[in-house]
Amino acid sequence: MNDIVWVIPPSTLAWLDRVPTDRPVAMLIRHSVRGHLPPGEAGYELPITEVGHHLARLLGEHLRGRLRAVHASPLLRTMQTADRLAEGADAALTPIPDRLLGDPGVFVVSPAAGDTWKALGHEEVMRHLVCEAEPLPGLADADAAARCLVHHMLSRTDGQPGVHAFCTHDSLVTATAGRLLGVPLTKHDWPWYLEAAFFWRDAEGLHAAYRTWHGVRSSPLVGLTEQDVIGLARREVAATLGLDCPARFFLAGGMYKTLLTGRPPRDLDVWAATAADREALLAHLATRGAKPLPERPYSDAFEVAGRVVDVPRHTEPSELEARLLRFDLGLSAIGVEHRPGDLWRGFVHPLALASVARREVLLLPELLNWEHSLVSIERMRRYSAELGYRAPASEEARIWEIFDRQSPEMKAGMIERFERVARHDQGVAEEVAGRFP
Repeated sequence: MNDIVWVIPPSTLAWLDRVPTDRPVAMLIRHSVRGHLPPGEAGYELPITEVGHHLARLLGEHLRGRLRAVHASPLLRTMQTADRLAEGADAALTPIPDRLLGDPGVFVVSPAAGDTWKALGHEEVMRHLVCEAEPLPGLADADAAARCLVHHMLSRTDGQPGVHAFCTHDSLVTATAGRLLGVPLTKHDWPWYLEAAFFWRDAEGLHAAYRTWHGVRSSPLVGLTEQDVIGLARREVAATLGLDCPARFFLAGGMYKTLLTGRPPRDLDVWAATAADREALLAHLATRGAKPLPERPYSDAFEVAGRVVDVPRHTEPSELEARLLRFDLGLSAIGVEHRPGDLWRGFVHPLALASVARREVLLLPELLNWEHSLVSIERMRRYSAELGYRAPASEEARIWEIFDRQSPEMKAGMIERFERVARHDQGVAEEVAGRFP
């Protein structure tokens, strides 16, 4: 390996000359040259070499005036690569750690992936990630994961024209490029150090480019399909509760906005199917080292793996669809049922799909929990701001009509429920005061 003369891959430089300069471009790039990795070892702390530092800095020089951000897998060699890119570009950029890029990466959902890699070998796992439909033990649905990663990267650009670097590992570049291009990449197509795949959007659709391949997809990368909903839920559960959780539960609510925004969820609403499942869920959270958070009005909350896991105290109804019908917004009536054994089933309310198609925040036809509906106005406005959707005045009017026709005692009860759980960030409290002095 010491006799190899390393250079910046020509394909990386060629595509940097071809990608547009008037829009954001996500560059998913393998880290720079590292030392020898012993067979069977992950080499988490293996740094890039002196040549690796030099080449990454040199590539950064090619990016001067164009590099807008650097993201990286938290591993040492990827963070070093991101640092050198920014240094060479003479850009005051701090690398942003991103675990979707590695440790574990978007394609890994549980520690069982390590056993899979040992049993099958790297080449066979890579073939499976690029070509096969069914996920291997411990691994994600590769097609959904690749689309999720590109959606995530482009969302992190915040619409800022220029190159946004995402430093990662060979497996992520290969699987993501292969899936987005629809090309069965083989071992001969794996990236060299600092070789990259590029992604950007324009009027034609989503462009993907790698080596000699270039393709355009016209459909959205991710959406409220059962495959994408289950894929997101499975990744989030794997990181928090673990795929070995013995409880039946529903993961439902606003977390699926991630599929529209590309931003990771913070709160996971986990509804136990029965009282016994809830006890099993709480016990399992304890074994995962979940940290209890201050008491909430209707649930117990925990912090685990950078997420807030919220476990409502009520366990009825015990079926997914019935549970979702008790929600308020169409965009919240999305959920997945988990059964022990890594078994999943998803449901997306038709009004959620209509909300996306119309770019409007719509209420469910029947507000079964109408006593809490003042909170729904706040949520409608927040969803509208987060998604860039319209909150129709007619939808808010439905709730104000419910409020206005109540007795003074019932109005006071609705206000009390609002005060208990509202964030008070959308001006609803002020409007309530005007209607009920």
